[in-house]
Amino acid sequence: MEQAHLFRAVIDICLLIIAAELASSLGSRFNLPRILGPLFAGILMGPYLLGGIIIGETPFIEYSELILVFSEIGAVLLLFQAGLHMRFKELLRTGIASFAIAAMGVILPFFLGLLATIWLGYDLLVGMIIGGTLSATSIAISLKCLGEFNQLGSEEAKLIIGAAVIDDVLALSISSVILSIITDPVSIRLSSTIRSITFTLLLWFSLTALTSVLVPWFTEYVDKLEKIDPVKQNLIPLASILLCFGFAGLSGLFGLSPLVGAFIAGMAVADSRFHEDVSEFTEHLGVLFIPLFFIVTGANVNPYAMLSSDFVLVGILGIIAVVSKLYGCGIPAQYFLKDKEKGLRVGYGMISRGEIGLVISNIGKTYGIITDEVYAALILVIFITTLLPPLLLRNSYLNDPSCILPDHIRKEWEKA
Repeated sequence: MEQAHLFRAVIDICLLIIAAELASSLGSRFNLPRILGPLFAGILMGPYLLGGIIIGETPFIEYSELILVFSEIGAVLLLFQAGLHMRFKELLRTGIASFAIAAMGVILPFFLGLLATIWLGYDLLVGMIIGGTLSATSIAISLKCLGEFNQLGSEEAKLIIGAAVIDDVLALSISSVILSIITDPVSIRLSSTIRSITFTLLLWFSLTALTSVLVPWFTEYVDKLEKIDPVKQNLIPLASILLCFGFAGLSGLFGLSPLVGAFIAGMAVADSRFHEDVSEFTEHLGVLFIPLFFIVTGANVNPYAMLSSDFVLVGILGIIAVVSKLYGCGIPAQYFLKDKEKGLRVGYGMISRGEIGLVISNIGKTYGIITDEVYAALILVIFITTLLPPLLLRNSYLNDPSCILPDHIRKEWEKA
């Protein structure tokens, strides 16, 4: 990258982060979750609105490769932070519950989306693309919201995190099956589909179990190196970041999402005695990168395309997207947690769609299976489901006097 382009990218990043912080501060005055600030800042400063205004010969904000890379780093760090709040033993303890919630949270949206699409007159492949898009949860929004409320250690948060990771693994399997059907429909059988999903789950679990044993040993070894040479400072946090991105890359090579790999690394570090130091380090590191992920997410939204969407289709798919996750995940969660409100919070946290849903919808668009109208409707549904969880979770926690929330959030709520 040329020096001029690098300098331009740094300026754009600074402008975007300032805009996100201003939007968050403005939103908090209206009692909105701060996480919505970067999303709205991304829409406003995106290529379709202010960011696309041409000044001279270049747009006001140029979403260069460096900004996109920084945003992906933010997503990886966010999932790594989530992993730091869950140990492998806790995942095993909630394993059946997490798997049941994830399975229902994938199966119900997929089949409801498929049936609704066929009922509306679309063919089977279009239904599979829509069902696959609706089946994949995006954990990033809910994670940031739970972190804002200091609830990442709660029972429902652990279920949301565990179920969402398994949900991602299942949704990735569905996307690979859909792609296989598109490219070679003759070779697909039910047995091969089951084998593909089973293999993906076993691969994820094996990698998780192995790292939970090796990573704590590795951190102890690094700590010994630091004690031998006192000049070597911050080796543990730096080694943990290496593990974070190393496992993200390794997961990508194995066909899993890099975000799943980052979560595995974080969960493995949580089993070591250094997880608090690493958590503090990554929190400081994420101040720059994590807001960019949400800003770029907002920047990908085209408000004009949304205005031309089929709003009947958007309404039907939007209802399915919300109801299928709320009840598909919320009812099993209520059973396992023995608490209706906590179960509903799990449902709220699983509503959001994002990365994998976008991948599946892009597969449909790339291969000419879905029209621009259907694609725009899916993007609008994804955007709506992104906005809902912070609002629903915030309302649930603020109306529960037993929840210990940060003072500034309580004060903002009381003023409102």
